[in-house]
Amino acid sequence: MSDGHERDLDELLSRHLHASLDRQLGRASAAFATHQLRRRRLWMALSAAAMAAGVAVAWIVVGGRLTPHPTTPDKPDLVIQDTAPPPMVQSATWSRVKDDGMTVLDDRPVRRLRRSIVEEVEWYDAKDRAMVKTTLPRQQIILIDAPAD
Repeated sequence: MSDGHERDLDELLSRHLHASLDRQLGRASAAFATHQLRRRRLWMALSAAAMAAGVAVAWIVVGGRLTPHPTTPDKPDLVIQDTAPPPMVQSATWSRVKDDGMTVLDDRPVRRLRRSIVEEVEWYDAKDRAMVKTTLPRQQIILIDAPAD
């Protein structure tokens, strides 16, 4: 083969490869950035939910201890019994998230997260003068679109 043919063939192959591959340039870094943004948003949402649950539990645990028992001014050692009924409703929620890995939904890859939630509600029945407590476990499946690149 002559030098002219080799240069022509090399130029033709180079143009073909540039046309086929140049549009792929930068797609991996863009897909990774999108994936990181989705993970960051999910992490922030789960952190906010956990923080809210922690505040609710702290409120329930500490809330009753913040008010001192009233005393009479002339007899400071005498404590008046509080005969008021307990609060009508108290509730707390706990949750945890488990990563179930990747799966395919409608021919698209998605990450599947399983959120286990336990909601506990306690209320006072004034008629029977009794505390009633219910515990409700639930599961929530969260699907996050994964880039196909």
